[in-house]
Amino acid sequence: MRNSLILVAVLFAPAAAAAADPIQEARSATGACLSAILEGAPVGDIDGSDVSIRRGQDPVSCTVRVTAGEPVVIKDVVQSAIKRRSEIFAPARTAWEPGDWASRETWCNLPGRRAVSVFVSTAKPGRQPVLTATVFEAAERDDRCDRDLGVQSVATVEPTTEATAAAPVIQIPAPAAKPQKKGWLSRLPGLGKKD
Repeated sequence: MRNSLILVAVLFAPAAAAAADPIQEARSATGACLSAILEGAPVGDIDGSDVSIRRGQDPVSCTVRVTAGEPVVIKDVVQSAIKRRSEIFAPARTAWEPGDWASRETWCNLPGRRAVSVFVSTAKPGRQPVLTATVFEAAERDDRCDRDLGVQSVATVEPTTEATAAAPVIQIPAPAAKPQKKGWLSRLPGLGKKD
């Protein structure tokens, strides 16, 4: 954790910003966001020359926003930072409709652990931002991590203030509700619900 804090401090220092490399900044910022959510590292909102970090409170999240570099290269670097973690992240089985983006995907950690995911959106060439990656923890593991539930669409919420107008909020929709199974108690004569 200490190393990630030092790396973030050096990465976003004013002297380093003059010769900043978006590839290195994206890698470091992704690592810092993962450390913030998984280990509670004290990472706050940070603005680098080509990369920014924003912390969310409800739900607790950490978003990396990259504004320079080739989308495919930045995506590879961010995925490399995600794969490096000991939580063993892998792409979710359910795909996302890319919409205005070149690609959208979710990375989920191993089942049986905390339900941490990374939602990555990569831009088409020439579009901004080049990439966003949001690390978040849910109360329960999302079924879309382990099952193909068909192509999913991302619901966008229109910004309500000028401050949020620059970056619309993305809400990841919940999967369809599972049908309730009848318990063994309902099978006993006289105890089941009457229709």
